[in-house]
Amino acid sequence: MALLAPLRKAQTDDSLRFAILLGLATIPFTLLLSSGSVSISSGGVVIGSSISGEPLLLAGLLVGYYYSNRSTESRRAGLWTGLVGSIATVLVFVVTMLPSIADASLEMTAVAVVLIPIAIAIGAGLSALITMIVAVITDRVTTRLRNRNRSDTGETPEPAASSNWWRAVPVYALLAPIVLLSVWLESLDSGVGVVTFLGLLILVPLSIVALVALFIDATEPRTDWIPSVGIYVGIPIALYALVYLASASQGRMEPSGDAWYGFIVALWIVAAVYLADRYRHIGTLQFR
Repeated sequence: MALLAPLRKAQTDDSLRFAILLGLATIPFTLLLSSGSVSISSGGVVIGSSISGEPLLLAGLLVGYYYSNRSTESRRAGLWTGLVGSIATVLVFVVTMLPSIADASLEMTAVAVVLIPIAIAIGAGLSALITMIVAVITDRVTTRLRNRNRSDTGETPEPAASSNWWRAVPVYALLAPIVLLSVWLESLDSGVGVVTFLGLLILVPLSIVALVALFIDATEPRTDWIPSVGIYVGIPIALYALVYLASASQGRMEPSGDAWYGFIVALWIVAAVYLADRYRHIGTLQFR
């Protein structure tokens, strides 16, 4: 009962009530969307459970947005949402584990009894951590967009030319066509070579950095130029989703790979347009 004391205390905290209720609301959806099996043999415990994470991810987004303008930290609220929502993770694991325990030998049953609490703790911890991270990111994005559109902050807008984040955009704009051209040329012969593969290993994380840089630089408080976040950030993400859905509907083996190529190409076009638009308004693309 002592373990439930923090939950009872949190329930009496009005600031966390929404987070806890949202976590409870994810439980039936997680159970409905999850499936799996656990087998126990002489080789050990084999876990084949598939636990749906979409409900908790959506809950993290809602928590981050809801608590972005409140005194309670989104980190704390997201942690509680994840902890409460992880009840579904525990239920899926236990329900799929029990039949295997009943048919297992005494030795393997003893091993399973020892491993079950560890697996439950890891599952609950990961659920809480991921939900908290999503909530914090959503909070920061929402706060930044809100401050960008707020005209009565009383702060002097920072000139766009002094932003440091934009520097990742021209680096990506120069590297992306080189790597993509190399991939296309080598795919005509015998596939992707080592050098091109290493280029992709650099380009993929750089694309994420460039997208974040576009968002941060586009939301910098400024008076001389107000870039459209929906265009510069939304188009690459939207194209990734469209290519993924189209590739999956055609039954292709790696829809996520096709989606990444679509995302990289769209981001390169957006980056080029952004740099041209920046030069037109700021008058320089010089690194400082």
